[in-house]
Amino acid sequence: MEHQAAPATPPISPLAVGSTVRIRDGSGKFKCRAIVATIGEGNSVSLVRDDLAPVPLGRVGDFLIAPLFLGVGRSVKECESDNPDDLMELLPFEDKNGGETTAEIYKSQGDQLLRISDYTCAAAYYEAALSKIASKSNVSIGGSCIARRNGDAVIADVDCIDDNQYDVIFMSQDGEEEEATISSKDILCSIWDKDETYLQPRCLLNLSRCLVKLAEFDATTGIVGCHGQTKRTTRQEKYRSSAVLGCSITITLCEYYRESAASPDIPLLDSLILKSRLIRSRSFIGRNMLRNAMVDAKKVASQNPNNKDALKLISEIKAKETHNKLLDKKISKEVCRWVKKATTTAEGAAAIERMDDESSVSESETHFSDAGYSFFVWMCKRTFMEIGAVFAFIVAMWVIY
Repeated sequence: MEHQAAPATPPISPLAVGSTVRIRDGSGKFKCRAIVATIGEGNSVSLVRDDLAPVPLGRVGDFLIAPLFLGVGRSVKECESDNPDDLMELLPFEDKNGGETTAEIYKSQGDQLLRISDYTCAAAYYEAALSKIASKSNVSIGGSCIARRNGDAVIADVDCIDDNQYDVIFMSQDGEEEEATISSKDILCSIWDKDETYLQPRCLLNLSRCLVKLAEFDATTGIVGCHGQTKRTTRQEKYRSSAVLGCSITITLCEYYRESAASPDIPLLDSLILKSRLIRSRSFIGRNMLRNAMVDAKKVASQNPNNKDALKLISEIKAKETHNKLLDKKISKEVCRWVKKATTTAEGAAAIERMDDESSVSESETHFSDAGYSFFVWMCKRTFMEIGAVFAFIVAMWVIY
């Protein structure tokens, strides 16, 4: 999606209790839906803001890339507004209920929502577009799909489908075909064979943009689960990991299309790859996977040395690496102090003696009074503590240096 100025906010119609509007947050950086709860004097309005996590259109179905959190929508937030400029009406197409439409229209509607910074609703429309052209149910014999292999998103040609098992052919890095059998959970999406305008990668790219923004603005805390997944994590972590997935699929798709693309299309595909790497690098930074983030940022910078976004990311990554090293050194020094205190000071020696006394009491209570056995136990415990202290000291020194 080209960066365009956000459309002018239309004047808000007279409000009514129970009506749905769009409200701007205090920073003005994003908007979301809210229901009018009460209308006070003047411009005072009380609203109930929707959950910032996206849900499928019509609240039915599933997502391909975006996380669908368990219990989404159950928690809402009350807010107040006394400034009419903070409120805007829904876009015309949002008031229409039901009816089938095309992936291209869903993509266009998602773009409009992205321009006004409603990342929650935009994500739902991009997912609706992808459900039309990239659903896993569209994978068929003789077609191609994107599958997960060794942690990467790769192209696979489908040779046979039996139950939930897929016989596929991968193309290895040296150009040789490799046959494999994978399960349905390893299928990431289908590839639309009629994608003349590269709609699928463009939807994936803008969806990933929305997810990165939601990781920034959705302040919901705590560990949450997602439909169809066993791993529980924070919303912010799941938004970013989903953005990484979306960008990875976009890059794989564009590289796949590039092999057979006409010359005029190559700059567009290269641009999509570049933007995907920048967004994926930002997502990696949020997950503290700085090495991965640096790889993407440097690839962009190597192809476009004057790219300000790439240079900014590289600078930010280096700053975070320095901060992490200083933090590791601080922790390591604390460990060193603890080791020294435990092994050389009077307090450490007293602690060891107390352990020895407790050991002796325990042995006497259980009638193990044999002197040789008691001495053996004492030596084992003493040796174990000293070895542990030395090991901790070595680890601390390794982290520092």
